Amino acid sequence: MLTGCTSNETVKNGTEKVVKDNHAAVFNDIPQQLKEIDRAKMNTAIRHSSKSYLALLDSAFFADRDPESFQQTSHSLYRPGEKFEINPNTLSRGGKYEVRFLKFNNTENIFETILEETVHRDDPLFTIQIPDEENVVYYIEQIALNKDHEVRKQEYHRLFVPYNELNARIELNKTTYSAGDTMTITLVELGTIPLGFRAGRTFEKWDGENWKLYKVDKMESGQLISVQMDDFHYPEYTECRFEKGTYRIIDKLTEQDKISALFTVE
Repeated sequence: MLTGCTSNETVKNGTEKVVKDNHAAVFNDIPQQLKEIDRAKMNTAIRHSSKSYLALLDSAFFADRDPESFQQTSHSLYRPGEKFEINPNTLSRGGKYEVRFLKFNNTENIFETILEETVHRDDPLFTIQIPDEENVVYYIEQIALNKDHEVRKQEYHRLFVPYNELNARIELNKTTYSAGDTMTITLVELGTIPLGFRAGRTFEKWDGENWKLYKVDKMESGQLISVQMDDFHYPEYTECRFEKGTYRIIDKLTEQDKISALFTVE
């Protein structure tokens, strides 16, 4: 829980924060939002976590296939130029894979085959290189046949190549906290790249001249709210003890990219 003494310190929006009681400037060089939202990209971005969008993709894929016969094996994000690997060593002796690489046509809502290949048990590792294009959905159909050409397994893989658009904002339920308050921290995704891999979260306290690392008693694992997806998660509720003063919470999105939010404790 947040505890401390009474103070007249307040925090305003902007990159420079002013403390009322002594008019000292509190400088924050880390933005609350990484950058402006690219509306053109966000309005057209593929929704790789949307249940309704996935249902649309599956309905197009299974237009001429039996869905009961297929196993959905992977659902992954890729970057242009990366590779998808198929290991034929998992086949029975004399077996083979019939592989089809398909691209989703967003205009006509159909899948178009862009590669067909037969991979035999004794072939080396087979790779499919992802084309140099963003905001694209691919499916891979992978059918395992034994030496008698009987179907042993049918699988399909979902491959998503989103825009390389990293963006996020930290939201707090308050800017000033008192004893007994609960802080609600929400990391809002504003880009197309999920932030579950973010590098870490820290607190810092303003000492009148500089920001100093401030250790908290308890920190629960963070969750995300994603504004461009259909599925939402709950924000993170943090119970911790602070002395009175001005603080900032910092989230590292990558090793280079950080965002922050300021608050005071009175």
